Amino acid sequence: MKVKAEFFATLREKVGTASTEVSFSGNTVMDLIAALDEMFGGILKELMVEGGELRELVKILVNGKDVRGIKGLYTELKEGDGVSFFPPVAGG
Repeated sequence: MKVKAEFFATLREKVGTASTEVSFSGNTVMDLIAALDEMFGGILKELMVEGGELRELVKILVNGKDVRGIKGLYTELKEGDGVSFFPPVAGG
């Protein structure tokens, strides 16, 4: 499967690119994170996942929809989907 992954804020700096097209096996956001983790030296999963769940202050959107409102890390992806990754953000 092939999808477009976009990275925002400090995550963009950490992976060294604003976006990339990714071919990977599997069909969930978690499968995509595993593939991206391999591409970028293990940084993505560490920032996005904790105890098998999406970290609290992280946001992942699939075609503009927050995965928390779908199936979280187990949200199914389709060929050509756009997946946006936002690092942990807090502020006031």
